[in-house]
Amino acid sequence: MKITVKELTTVGPTIHSSFATLPYQRDNSTRGSLSRPILAYQSPSCIKIVGDIHCFVADQEAGKPTVPAYLIQETESTLELIQLVIEYYSPMNLMDKALLTHAAIDLGVPRPMLAEQILPALELAPREKLIDQILFLLKLPPSLQSFIVDKDLSLKRALIFQRAEGHLEWVERFISNLKIGINMTAEIIQNVWEMSKNDEVDFKTKAQEMGLWEMADTDYEDNRLAIMEIREKINQARFPSLNQAGVDLSKTLDAAQLPDSMKIKWDPYFEQQGVQIAFHARDEEDLEQSLNKLKSPAFKNIFKHI
Repeated sequence: MKITVKELTTVGPTIHSSFATLPYQRDNSTRGSLSRPILAYQSPSCIKIVGDIHCFVADQEAGKPTVPAYLIQETESTLELIQLVIEYYSPMNLMDKALLTHAAIDLGVPRPMLAEQILPALELAPREKLIDQILFLLKLPPSLQSFIVDKDLSLKRALIFQRAEGHLEWVERFISNLKIGINMTAEIIQNVWEMSKNDEVDFKTKAQEMGLWEMADTDYEDNRLAIMEIREKINQARFPSLNQAGVDLSKTLDAAQLPDSMKIKWDPYFEQQGVQIAFHARDEEDLEQSLNKLKSPAFKNIFKHI
């Protein structure tokens, strides 16, 4: 490839539409004489603007005759051009990565190639299934997209919104009204989603049954009170199944006939998987017997309930 720095006339170059949505966050107020050059590409027919397109348009509208630019004069492929755009915008926030992924698809990059070569450049795992997951972010309401960027969420964390798909405006109102962060948001969505699946009802119906739906539009002087109320409602909704799960687990432990010196503890709300095991061994033989109990099929049955 060959890249030079030069002054481009604002009359003549065209906009590369595939990259027009980048970057996600834009601020022309800080643009001055020391601003970074725009990124342009010399195609066989004309010069196309591919980076900071919004700045080029602003300079056009302001009547500036020329703008500084990095001009890509030689590139071997569309893939190489995309990688240069990624480097130009680096570091990219998660919404930038979603927009770039969409641009790559728009340019006809095959999904296997996108996964293998573009996603790693975006600091994402090279798996095809991630393509649809990151594109899902473009369906979110603008306020949730801003929330993702402002909180610098990972893709895994942002995908919690998938479980409330179809009810994203409600999630949007919940966050805005109660001023809750991603951890509380994820806790609400996850619990409503899990219990709606268990009870075979839709997401909204379960949120209404739990008394959470109307909270998105309820005024609270102190959001800490709202959070306490949310957790209380979640625990009340979960309690019947949690209580039965605890009973079943206790029966399974009784059937395992563990020695009195062995104590088993677990999270009564089953939010933390696994159990804590403590025991006292008097000697090597006692130790061996305790370990054999823990390795027995009767004891391993507890993991069906935990």
